[in-house]
Amino acid sequence: MFTLACIPAYDEEGRIGKTILEVSQYVDKVIVCDDGSSDNTANEAEMSGAYVIRHQKNIGKGAAMKSLFKFARASNSDIVITIDADRQFLPKEIPRLIKPIIEQNADIVVGYRFDDKTEMPKYRKIGNKMLDKITNIAESLPIRDTQSGFRSYSKNAIKKIEFTTDGFGADSEILIDASKKGLKILEEKVTVIYNTGERTSTKNPISHTTEVVISIVEQIAMKHPLKYLGVPGILLILTSIIFGENLITLFNETRYFSIPLTMIVLGTMIIGSMLMLMSVLLYSITASISKKNNGIRE
Repeated sequence: MFTLACIPAYDEEGRIGKTILEVSQYVDKVIVCDDGSSDNTANEAEMSGAYVIRHQKNIGKGAAMKSLFKFARASNSDIVITIDADRQFLPKEIPRLIKPIIEQNADIVVGYRFDDKTEMPKYRKIGNKMLDKITNIAESLPIRDTQSGFRSYSKNAIKKIEFTTDGFGADSEILIDASKKGLKILEEKVTVIYNTGERTSTKNPISHTTEVVISIVEQIAMKHPLKYLGVPGILLILTSIIFGENLITLFNETRYFSIPLTMIVLGTMIIGSMLMLMSVLLYSITASISKKNNGIRE
């Protein structure tokens, strides 16, 4: 079976070469997407034997993953492994991730990080657990670590998975889409090294988390627009009506026109109406897409 390792990279000079050399021992080919690095990442990757896709500017991890998945589909690889370039994961554990796919027990295998003896920094653990919970609101997933970038995919999974996010939210969106399409997802315990002695993230943790949350919320809104947009919209409109009645009563009894109450009435009515409109539009769009997909499958 032909195995392809895909590595998204941004400003990974000094690390990417070592990662490629180690990964190459366990796969047939390594491909790197240099997402607009300002250093020597691309040249170092090529010198280490990887095929390199170059983005002219930094777009985000999701954009890099799109380019890597596109290459993987064209190469017709049997198994695709994704691994970060920052040397936190151990390439020697690649066989552990691809075994369930070889045995046809899974379409996707996610490297689970949280039981490692090397404790994840507390702020990262809290952030990751929060993102896991939010992801599971969007789609009930049979895994506990939705943010791990160390994964393996079957040929079938690579062909079926679609995602639009350009940023870090792609990790969640990929799993959400895979679950919707009935792909089997498993976890395998992997080792992760947090104290590598080098910088291991190109983005501020708060910005990273915020970006992922926004992406997941978009997925949630698309899947259940009436529940997560329509219901709050109705509640806001009801709130507007209640405060409106109080405003009118207050004016009739005292001839006092309350500006604060007026602002509450207008604000809740406008926001509630917008949420209601958005929920109906999104519901119509998702229903249309679902109908079209069902027609294609039939």
